[in-house]
Amino acid sequence: MDEIAGGGLPKGRCIALHGGPGSGKTILSIQFLYRGAVDYGENGVFVSLSENPAEIRANMNAFGWNLKKLEKEGKLVMLDARPVTLTEEGFIAPTEELFREEVIPFSQITRLVNEKLDEIKAQRIVIDSATVLTMQYKDRFYVRQGILGLVQALTRTGCTALMVSEGFRERPKINLEIVLVPGVILLHYVRKGEGMVRAVQVLKMRGMRHSEQLHHMEIGENGIVVHPTESVEL
Repeated sequence: MDEIAGGGLPKGRCIALHGGPGSGKTILSIQFLYRGAVDYGENGVFVSLSENPAEIRANMNAFGWNLKKLEKEGKLVMLDARPVTLTEEGFIAPTEELFREEVIPFSQITRLVNEKLDEIKAQRIVIDSATVLTMQYKDRFYVRQGILGLVQALTRTGCTALMVSEGFRERPKINLEIVLVPGVILLHYVRKGEGMVRAVQVLKMRGMRHSEQLHHMEIGENGIVVHPTESVEL
């Protein structure tokens, strides 16, 4: 991944990670945090806006990634920021502390993230996914204001951040998450012949000499593996 991105993700920047269902967005995001904590001593924060963190922890055990251990050691925080939750009676209800009296969109999320960053001195962060946030609002200007503010807030922390966004087509439409960030990584998972093919592409990485090709990617027993010398035609 470092090779096709022109040397790695630029430190202190916010990068969009875009892909459809099953493309490996969450796996790549957790791998980014796990390897950062284990191999480089860079603590991380994972902000879950769609999946139950307990389910993510269980799923990542398949790759030998013990997220609970990292959490106990103060190297990782799994922040449950889903906009809706279940009450004790089993009813669906909004998570009031995230959106109550919010003058600027996503400001409560930003506040919670900053608290956790300070708590463990994090250097990496993942927002999974920004699409869940943008779907909360109808006003496009309001959404743009929120995304721009979120990107600025993440950049100001000095952390290297991945902001996940979701799509259902081979090529993403031009959305705000992609336009407003300095780097975009696309994950493809499409049918080819009688099977499915995975590929990764660095759409842009401002200031870096990166590959523009689609490269073969696979999900193995140790996580995601990118093959920089194997290009793919979809």
